[in-house]
Amino acid sequence: PLVKDFSKGAKVEQGAASGILVTNAEKGDKTLKLGVTSKCVGKFAQKGDETGCFKEDGGPLKIDGMEVGSQISVNLPYRTLTGFSIEAESKMKGQEMFEMYKAYYGVPDYADKFVKAALKGQDETKRVSVPMDFLGKEEIFRIECAKKGSAYWSVWMYVIREMEDAVNDCKSGCEFCNNAPVHAWDEAVAFYTGSLEGESGDVSGKLLYRLAEKRCKNYKTCEGGISKVNTNILKKFKEGRQKLDQGKCDEIEPIKKEIINLMSIPLIQGTLRYAYKIARGGGSPKEKAEGVAFLGSIIPRLDSCSPQDAKIALQHMWIDGDMKATDNGYQTVKEAFERNYVCLGVKCADIGGLLDDNTADYYSDFRPCTD
Repeated sequence: PLVKDFSKGAKVEQGAASGILVTNAEKGDKTLKLGVTSKCVGKFAQKGDETGCFKEDGGPLKIDGMEVGSQISVNLPYRTLTGFSIEAESKMKGQEMFEMYKAYYGVPDYADKFVKAALKGQDETKRVSVPMDFLGKEEIFRIECAKKGSAYWSVWMYVIREMEDAVNDCKSGCEFCNNAPVHAWDEAVAFYTGSLEGESGDVSGKLLYRLAEKRCKNYKTCEGGISKVNTNILKKFKEGRQKLDQGKCDEIEPIKKEIINLMSIPLIQGTLRYAYKIARGGGSPKEKAEGVAFLGSIIPRLDSCSPQDAKIALQHMWIDGDMKATDNGYQTVKEAFERNYVCLGVKCADIGGLLDDNTADYYSDFRPCTD
């Protein structure tokens, strides 16, 4: 037990490991909560480096230079894609975008339920407002839904959560609340890009940054070889970080909303791309699954703009939807989205038109719309 009190922000050291207390530690306490400031990359990372990690056999522990113990136990929590969804209610309750998605699907852990139903090949119908019927579906269909659902449902919302966390920390004047000296805003950037992207981007990336890069090539919305979405998002992330450092909390809110709108562009592009593939090419199980996953990632926003247009998209593209529900299903879905671009915070030029890989020109029936 501690023999004296230590204030939040006190320096904690153990050999090469260092950190700061993120809460006050009182005399008699046996547990310390701290943020690690030394390089500590866990064993689950692509390139682990635990030289700066606190260890149970790492020697005596010091707080502000005072030795407080030599036998310690260490708990290094790791966040998981599953955790992003199943812990959403406790971490995101009251946040606008999360509440919108929860209201649409009827449950807070909608992404986890979707992914697990896909992986298990089971129906999830009783606990959700939108049926997730995977019983009897092809393996490739289920795999694609699980993969895309993990990245474009769970991670997408968690990026927003980190931005909300940053705004809340800023308004509360809480410098150390985020379990580390790094602002939650920086974590939003990290989850948006993913570690595989490195410092300058990499085609092996799996998360939202890479999705934007893929879609800009499909829709001719790249600029200088880079997705305009990514260029603008990184610019806004930088702008938000500066506002955060300056304590201008109220000025971060509109930046956050702009980032959400930008992050929605590749989801809309993905939905319309697979609507076109399904309508014009018949749609393989893989293509239909990708259409489901992309639609599911954005349809709560569409529903908040127009429940009627959301029903149109669902009727044509959901798990057991039928693109032939109307005479020109793809055009019907496309128009359902286009009617709501203003509400969604996007423009026709942001979405672009779908390119024919064989001609490098737009498909004649999928050119950019006009606002």
